[in-house]
Amino acid sequence: MCDSKTKTYIENSTPQSQLQITWFIELDKYDGMDRQKMEKNKTFGEFLRNKMKVIKYALQENADTVLLDTDIIITDVMNDIDNTKRVGLSPQFITQKYVDNTGYYNAGLLWCNDIDVCNTWEECIDYTNHCPEQINMIELVKKYDHFEFGENYNFQCWRMYLADEPADKIASYVTSNINGTISYKNKPIKFVHTHFHDKRFQQFNQTIIQQLMNAKMYKILAIVFRVINKKWILRIPRQPMKGWGQHNNDSYRELPILFKVKNSDVDVKYVDNTIHCWLEPNILTYDRPTLEWCNNEVHTASLVLLGNGSINVEGLKLKEHVAHVKPWFFWPRKPMLMEKLLKNHGILSYDGRKMESIFIGNIENGVQNAYRNTNKPWHEVLTEYHCTNGKQHKFTHEEYLMKLRDSRFGLCLRGYGSKCHREVELMAFGTIPIVTPEVCTDSYMEPLIENVHYIFVNSPEEMKHKIENVSSDEWKIMSKNCYDWYQRNVHSDNSWSNMVNNVLQL
Repeated sequence: MCDSKTKTYIENSTPQSQLQITWFIELDKYDGMDRQKMEKNKTFGEFLRNKMKVIKYALQENADTVLLDTDIIITDVMNDIDNTKRVGLSPQFITQKYVDNTGYYNAGLLWCNDIDVCNTWEECIDYTNHCPEQINMIELVKKYDHFEFGENYNFQCWRMYLADEPADKIASYVTSNINGTISYKNKPIKFVHTHFHDKRFQQFNQTIIQQLMNAKMYKILAIVFRVINKKWILRIPRQPMKGWGQHNNDSYRELPILFKVKNSDVDVKYVDNTIHCWLEPNILTYDRPTLEWCNNEVHTASLVLLGNGSINVEGLKLKEHVAHVKPWFFWPRKPMLMEKLLKNHGILSYDGRKMESIFIGNIENGVQNAYRNTNKPWHEVLTEYHCTNGKQHKFTHEEYLMKLRDSRFGLCLRGYGSKCHREVELMAFGTIPIVTPEVCTDSYMEPLIENVHYIFVNSPEEMKHKIENVSSDEWKIMSKNCYDWYQRNVHSDNSWSNMVNNVLQL
């Protein structure tokens, strides 16, 4: 239950919610009002009745429901409801003095399976009290069989400051473990109930965040910082930077700019205190070709998204130092130019392509030389073959991409890392990659599938044989598979949401 603005905000947030939401847009009359304004015009009590109203809506379609205030972040599974009772209530765990002022139970969490509970709750509202819907919730236990949520539920910021014990003592009960759990008195915390922007709760909020960091709970941390910043924040090292941090700001680092343009809840910050790219607060978006750039910063990551390299090679090495490593997507050398060419020129049909096969590459270091300067005569079976030495390229980058677009197949030889921009550049144009053994194909968010997205070969002779046996109809299917994969996984229209979904998914 919300107003129109809230619905629009949620629907425009990324990623799209996986929840099945039933909307009740009944709060527009309160648009622009805070509690003070509602109390002044005597509508606050009426506003609070909507808590009971939305519970009634839920119970019309479901056997039970739980009401959660919107300043709650769920941190664990709610798995110990006593369904034999009619209502579940959450004690505040504060001193008697504050119980007398605000009530024994907190109105931000209530479970029930009986609409009559809502009617009684409405009757309990005390419009003369500053906690009108909460002060008399004790009346519910007099009429209904009930259970109480434990101290590990609804862990409120106020508990740290209004309990019988000092704040430092309350903080000491909050612990964590590397298995991804934060606990209160050794029981998993189910909900955190706080205002992250309220300076009064700084100690509470810092305690929670630090324990989430210790537990490497990257999903919850990402959500918390999305709340704190009111946007997703992508941090990029500011250039020019000397040493290992130097980068041309191409490749992945063009994509955050596009993400920001296309998503109202994404922002980019250029910073000086890191050589790596990050999703706030500590998800390392590793965009380098090998692990040579790994420094002490890597140890602070709660999750590494691995762009280049194999999850079973580089990924296993990273797991010696980081709790969580996931495959990421990969990108063209110049994503902005690629998207411009796709928009202006599109992709070509089978008959519209002038070349059967192509390879354009360069050798700038010993690793590339080992994989590309071999005795295998690829040039004998390709329509066009260009492999230059040094940093001087034969074609401009646009000319290079347009040549890939003009071919039906493109050879992929490993570069400095086990992935190369070329694979995704080919797929962007629906050009089918011909993949050799050293090229990584399975360590993507959506792994490439042989004979669906690419053709695997060991030698020039095998390549010649295989592509000669691909019919035009088979090529069209594979070409579409390649183009669709690129659109889903790499194009900035979709890759941001897919990336965040990959972070947040179970």
